[in-house]
This record gives sequence, C-alpha cells and structure tokens, in this order.
Amino acid sequence: MKAVKEFSKKFVVGSNDTAKEIGSGDLEVLATPVMITMVENTAKEYLHKQLAPEETSVGTLIEARHLRPSVVGAQMTVKVKVASQEKTKINFSFEVFDNGQVVATGIHQRAVILTDVFLEKLAHPK
Repeated sequence: MKAVKEFSKKFVVGSNDTAKEIGSGDLEVLATPVMITMVENTAKEYLHKQLAPEETSVGTLIEARHLRPSVVGAQMTVKVKVASQEKTKINFSFEVFDNGQVVATGIHQRAVILTDVFLEKLAHPK
C-alpha cells in the first residue's frame, strides 16, 4: 500500500439521512447508521485507490461513539487513519466532524478480498 495513511471525505446530511426518516430514531438529525455508512464509504474509497482491479474491500468490524447530533444540511468530514494491517485486514481509527467539532469516533476494519472468489462463495454456499 501507499505511504498515505490518512484520508478524508466530505458529506452533506440530507433529509433522507435522518434518524426519523430511516427509522432508527424519532428526531430529524443524522442517523447513526448513516454516519456509519459515511465512515465505511470513506475507508472503502481510501483502499479502492490502492487495490488491484480484481480486488475490493468489505467491512468486517465497526465500533462507533456517536457523541453529538448533526442537522440536515450539516457539512460532515470523515477522517480515517490506518492504525494497523494484518495480512488482508486493515484497521482504521476514525473521526467524524460537523463544522470542525468531533461528533463521532471509533474503529473500523476492512478485509481485502478477490471479488470473483467472494461472489463464487455466495453462489455456492457450503
């Protein structure tokens, strides 16, 4: 992998991203499952630039602390940092920011896989 160990990506909270809209809560604030999707997408994009065409990555673990709410229209920045790598598993730490304030922290792990092998296992489960 390349020497770059940090990557960030920006998102805007949309009306479809609220806890009330997706059913994870009753308020019109950024839903935790959507925030987790932002984190996974950021880590996936970081790895995608470094993988061979026949490879992809899948999320295998996430632990998150969602510390404060974000409203519709909020400009979010997700920063992932490679903490360690074990063979095909890459461990990230992450922070999510809303207007410069930390709103979430945690860890995320992704596994690098061969797409065809992975899909073949789905087609022919043991």
